[in-house]
Amino acid sequence: MKIIVVFLLCTSLSLFAFETSNIQLLYSDNFDGDAFIYDVKDAKKTTVTFEHFRTFGYGDFFMFIDMVDGKKFDGSEHDVYVELAPRVSLSKISKKSLSFGLIQDWYISTQLNVGDDYRAYMGGIGIDLLLPLFTFVNINLYHKSENINESDSYQMTAAYRTKPLYGLHINGFLDMTKRDINTHNQLLFDISTLLDTNEQIYIGCEWIYYRYDYGQKNFRTNTLQAMLKYKF
Repeated sequence: MKIIVVFLLCTSLSLFAFETSNIQLLYSDNFDGDAFIYDVKDAKKTTVTFEHFRTFGYGDFFMFIDMVDGKKFDGSEHDVYVELAPRVSLSKISKKSLSFGLIQDWYISTQLNVGDDYRAYMGGIGIDLLLPLFTFVNINLYHKSENINESDSYQMTAAYRTKPLYGLHINGFLDMTKRDINTHNQLLFDISTLLDTNEQIYIGCEWIYYRYDYGQKNFRTNTLQAMLKYKF
């Protein structure tokens, strides 16, 4: 699994046809739940996120880096978390259209998640859907191996972005395993026209909901944070 992730990552760094990146600044003083992954002691947390997406000759590649400032339960005040998600298009490698109905394409999907003390390796299949009112919708089903839990599991990841309406759009993702559910959803307004600039600048908010079940207990984060996004 590790070899596949590294191979697909290296492949995705060349032969790209389209790419887009953005930087996000997020803040909330409502991280007052009991989930150690997101919540902090004084409920105040600032996050700077870098996102990048590109297509290449055989598929696509998405990544993000979260740089977090907040007093965590373990005493640390800073954290860095990274996800890398290369996918290989079965239509492109077979040179045959595999689309039918709402399904645009099928993928071999991989993902690598890295935190300070966390590693997760995932591989599986994915699809792109063509739906009205959406710029994109993709769903990936992974086999997941991680260093926190001894037993492997499965994860379903869905991501989406709506088409803009009067400068507003919604985008986000949903991760689900047998142990947890994690969803981030952003409502953003394009203020570029108000500022009379060609730069792509958005303001809005992000809603985070996270629940982790452990034994007879569950731990939860449910918060809204302010957001500023610059796309380039």
